[in-house]
Amino acid sequence: MLNIFHMLIDSVIPVAFIFLIGFFLGKRGVFAGTDSNALFKFIANISAPAIIFSIVITTDLGNLDATLVGLYLISELLIYGLGYFICRWGFNLDFKNALLCGLAASFGNHVLFVYPITMFAFPPEMSLPVRGIIAMDTVILTITVVILDIRSNPALGAIRAIGEQLKNPLLLSLILGIVVFLTPLRSHIALVRSADFIANAAAPCGLFASGILLAQPILLKNVKVAALITSLKMILHPLLGFFLIMTIGEYSVDSARTTLMVTAAPVGIMALTFASRYGGETQAIAQSILWSFCLSVLIIPLFAMP
Repeated sequence: MLNIFHMLIDSVIPVAFIFLIGFFLGKRGVFAGTDSNALFKFIANISAPAIIFSIVITTDLGNLDATLVGLYLISELLIYGLGYFICRWGFNLDFKNALLCGLAASFGNHVLFVYPITMFAFPPEMSLPVRGIIAMDTVILTITVVILDIRSNPALGAIRAIGEQLKNPLLLSLILGIVVFLTPLRSHIALVRSADFIANAAAPCGLFASGILLAQPILLKNVKVAALITSLKMILHPLLGFFLIMTIGEYSVDSARTTLMVTAAPVGIMALTFASRYGGETQAIAQSILWSFCLSVLIIPLFAMP
């Protein structure tokens, strides 16, 4: 119990605190929802790509446990598919909204929330699986965007939709990071420090902007969909991830602790960003982000138990 308390106070609260400040100031009207747009634009185009780039050039891929990351990705894709099918045929949502809800139910806020917590609470090597998950999720996000582009504009065609992703800052940073990783530049201190310096702005800016955004009035519509997304993300995903990693992978809790934390991450803000971009269901996703964030603050410290 003491470890849980220390994890909450020493590692989770310092990360969650900036979200609460944004939420409070948003409720007070000091910041409006539109004020968060510039911050999200900065994160999407500069700071988050810097995280991807930094992860790729500074990660020792030889020490990355591909099996552990793979088991997590299996759990994520299973939740993605389950969320899609339930929303598509259980709630009769159209393809676009069902896909967005599936994404929300499976894609956690690891970049802005869990990753900083792991850096506070664990030695650097324990953040390695989280780094691998972040890099792989960039690919999943890119595929999701391609599908949404094709469905939103059938005339675009698959080849052109894929080509459009060459403008995607997250994908570009992943590709550039791989290229630099294969050159002597990967260890250049100026390059590493520049990427880290920019990347470090993502979490506080993103959580602050998320607090502002979620402080705005949210219509209580599609509550059942919001409850489904939250349940899949905060209950089923941790249970499924635990089963696959502990039973199939035969890992110990200690060796997989940070990966299990990612399964309990709150719904990622990218799901709401995509819903807004493609004219999809934003209310249910916004509610699930807020609910899952509150639950995540309580659940993640459980992973401090020995």
